[in-house]
Amino acid sequence: MNNAIYPLFPYPLVVSGKKYEFSSAENDYISKLEMIDNIGNSMSKNDKILEDNELSDLKVFIDEQVLNYKKNLLQLKDENEIYITQSWLNNSNTSQFHPRHKHPNSIISGVLFLDQNKDGHLPPIRFHRTLQMYPVDFSFTGLNEFNASSREFDTEQGMLMLFPSLLEHDVDKNTSDRTRSSISFNTFVRGTIGGKEQLTEVTIS
Repeated sequence: MNNAIYPLFPYPLVVSGKKYEFSSAENDYISKLEMIDNIGNSMSKNDKILEDNELSDLKVFIDEQVLNYKKNLLQLKDENEIYITQSWLNNSNTSQFHPRHKHPNSIISGVLFLDQNKDGHLPPIRFHRTLQMYPVDFSFTGLNEFNASSREFDTEQGMLMLFPSLLEHDVDKNTSDRTRSSISFNTFVRGTIGGKEQLTEVTIS
């Protein structure tokens, strides 16, 4: 008889099955964004780039994926809207990196990758286990979803990832001679959450 294994309370990271195809006008707009220094890399000075008309089609694509995550995966009620708050461009030149971090004051975060990366030379994005499962540091004969402390994903052009904002992630140093570029965004909720009977009701507009 085989034992049953249940992955209790997993964190839902979604990779969109559809990749976004950038137009030449969108690529031109993105290439001209003013950049400022960030920790380990650079970011656009504009932190609401998805509100610009030049990226309106991209915002429609992302909004559809966020809505799908909200309705079909999280199954939140219709009165709770998940909307994009901030959005920005990241650039990592040679020897630059993204330090390990999470996204406070956000519900779902996302990242969409701009580079071809067909040769796999650009560093992957890596997500980390939020809580250590056991209070000791084991050595393993193999890694799986139950014992691994992190998981890496190679990136592709137009690939969108959505994940809970508390999930820590990082990117190693870019050892290629190309710039690694991505668009990141955070979200928050509108509507009434909680319940009167539980004395947890809050309306956010």
